[in-house]
Amino acid sequence: MQEIERFFGNLFSGIINRFKYSAMDAADRKMRETIDEQIEQRRQKPKPQEREDRE
Repeated sequence: MQEIERFFGNLFSGIINRFKYSAMDAADRKMRETIDEQIEQRRQKPKPQEREDRE
């Protein structure tokens, strides 16, 4: 009986961990994409306006 409980406990634990790490992976990927997009947007901003603001 304990072996069966241990088997199912390990099985469910493995499934839950797989979903948890999959969700963490997706969140990490989304965060990196967002950061990359923000960096790209900052690079595309016209810089002459910044010079005019300083003068």
